[in-house]
Amino acid sequence: MSFRNFLAAGLAVLSNAFPAFAQNSFAPLVERVIPSVVNISTELEKTVDSPGVANDLLFSADGRAALGSGFIISEDGYIATNYHVIEKASKISVVTANGAVYEAVLTGSDTKTDIALVKIDTKEKLQPVEFGDSDNIRVGDWILAVGNPFGLGSSVTAGIVSAKSRNIEEGPYDDYIQTDASINQGNSGGPMFDMEGKVVGINTVIFSKTGNSTGVGFALPSNQAAWVIGQLREKGEVKRRWLGLEIKPAKLEDGRQGLSITAVKDSTLAQKNNLQAGDVILSYDGITAASGKDFSLYTSKLPAGRDIRLQIWRGGEIFNLDVKTVPLPESDVPDTKQPAEENIEPENKSLPGTYYAGLGLRLDNFQVVDVDIKSEASQKGVKTGDVLQKVNHAPIFVMEELSRQIEEAALSGEPLRLDFASPDGEEYFVELFVAKKQE
Repeated sequence: MSFRNFLAAGLAVLSNAFPAFAQNSFAPLVERVIPSVVNISTELEKTVDSPGVANDLLFSADGRAALGSGFIISEDGYIATNYHVIEKASKISVVTANGAVYEAVLTGSDTKTDIALVKIDTKEKLQPVEFGDSDNIRVGDWILAVGNPFGLGSSVTAGIVSAKSRNIEEGPYDDYIQTDASINQGNSGGPMFDMEGKVVGINTVIFSKTGNSTGVGFALPSNQAAWVIGQLREKGEVKRRWLGLEIKPAKLEDGRQGLSITAVKDSTLAQKNNLQAGDVILSYDGITAASGKDFSLYTSKLPAGRDIRLQIWRGGEIFNLDVKTVPLPESDVPDTKQPAEENIEPENKSLPGTYYAGLGLRLDNFQVVDVDIKSEASQKGVKTGDVLQKVNHAPIFVMEELSRQIEEAALSGEPLRLDFASPDGEEYFVELFVAKKQE
């Protein structure tokens, strides 16, 4: 096959997989989805300071207007956005794609996932979005981000899915999609579309010191968002359920992974369900219990009266339990912020060293003793037993220096370079981001 024929065949494959390639343009897709995206502005209850960048675009002369994005979810005027877009707003204004301006009312919000639902009254024929399946998107897939960056009006950026299931420790249900599409202040609450024009995420968080795009943005997955939005639309609030436990990932001596119950927060429920601190959950409804976040998300969505089957390890014995959930109190959230694995021994000893949440690593005298299995460090190959040698090209002699460098990286928005040596003497380095939430 000649190179020309090979190239033509390759382009044909791309055209079939991604219709935008057929015309070398995303325009047909954009024209189809843009009517479903709105601009949102608010008047705040009190004057707030600007983030210190592009003040004239982000705020009105009196400093009382904030800007964001949203998308239509129903023909009768329900619109989804981020909660932080409308937080403390005394007035919410929505501008549709054809320029019509409406005053909106807040009908429900969920601070745990940063989602809000507003409603406009209109005779205009609205075009709602269609939700896609965020579980099916793959790292490397094309996506489009549509929103209102810096208050400039509807704008479209393209990028790829950079990573999935990011836990940036912004909330109890972190499970973000990471993208390199340009997302800036004002994009918050806007939709992330796949190449079929379906919403697979809500653009929510960026990694940045200034608020400008650095190519690291995060979107709440549509599968989680759609459930929250449905709850807000139906009930005006989100009703979650839980087992009244604190958990963290653990590993049995035989290598099996699970979730260790570290504390009981609802003793009555735990006693009723025959659960106790020190138990290790190996699976739930047949799903391997490897992630505290996944377990909490799964449990939170269970309907009232629905039992969940747990496979439990206790003192060397394994057995099944059918347990009940209860409504999650507003003041409680599942404690899954200690993702370091723990070897379960008879004494149930805690691991030595210090856990650095920003990196997902536990280090003891420069040696890695545990790695968060969902962290960027784990995805980039950092393993237990490896020894930290340098930070940002400089040899490291005290752990306090690592803490200082982590703080600086969080402020600067730059990746932190870490040089390691494996037990067999192989040297390598990784660059890790310390994520910060968009202001």
